[in-house]
Amino acid sequence: MTSLITDLTETVVFDLKVNSEAAVIVKFQSESCVICKKIEPFLLAVAKQFSGQVDLGDVDVEKNEKLASRYQERGLPTLILFNRGQEISRRYGFQTGGMLRDWLRQDLP
Repeated sequence: MTSLITDLTETVVFDLKVNSEAAVIVKFQSESCVICKKIEPFLLAVAKQFSGQVDLGDVDVEKNEKLASRYQERGLPTLILFNRGQEISRRYGFQTGGMLRDWLRQDLP
């Protein structure tokens, strides 16, 4: 995990981050998920492009099953866009940089 991505596996840290003023994309993932690793460079590039508008966070579903259950993640990776504690939208599976940019342009407040 790079410094641009906050580890949100701890529930308290997760709740603080998603309820903050900044929009945040949370990636529900696991260490064994190959697609989760392949999508990371695209997420980082988009985070740089939308710097100041959106933050990134990761939840390891194997380490915090409660969060995975709370948000009914249905496959890995699951990406959820939050703004001020509210879920805005989701994406599932592999996403290219273009797909992520289009998603944020459409749904970012």
